[in-house]
Amino acid sequence: MQILVLSDSHGRTDILSRILLLHPDADLIIHCGDGEKELDSFLSAHPDWAFKIYHVCGNCDYTERSPRSLTLTLPFGHKLLAVHGHYLQYGDFHENLARFAKDEGADIALFGHFHTRCDMTLDGVRLFSPGSCAQPRDGLPPSYGLIDIFENGVLTSHAELPRTSSSYAAD
Repeated sequence: MQILVLSDSHGRTDILSRILLLHPDADLIIHCGDGEKELDSFLSAHPDWAFKIYHVCGNCDYTERSPRSLTLTLPFGHKLLAVHGHYLQYGDFHENLARFAKDEGADIALFGHFHTRCDMTLDGVRLFSPGSCAQPRDGLPPSYGLIDIFENGVLTSHAELPRTSSSYAAD
């Protein structure tokens, strides 16, 4: 199973669409917040993708229809928690997220909000942020993530969109 993970697209429908269309065979697509408007736009043009796209509410998403968190059961005994993360940032964020994931029975926790990439394991929970696909804050190019779930383990990776003249336009 392959999961495409995005976050913090902040109005850049063009970037979100490019990434999604690069990975049409992804089994699940999870947006970790601040991208509701772009997802709505993509889904209006590609309604047949709706069954595999999930998203959580970010601090810049202004509707009540996205959940604050999402928990999904995955193959081979894995369970995933997705959050944006803005409401867990007080104190030690990573510890808060790992604790929340364990409370939900999840061994993988996805998050956004900080616009930085992360891939670490804390207290038995894999914490993964794809970074921002539109406005990175870690000195690296815009990015997204791929998670492959296998019977013998989980493989995570960060990917970058090839640069075009409009990829990095100021918002």
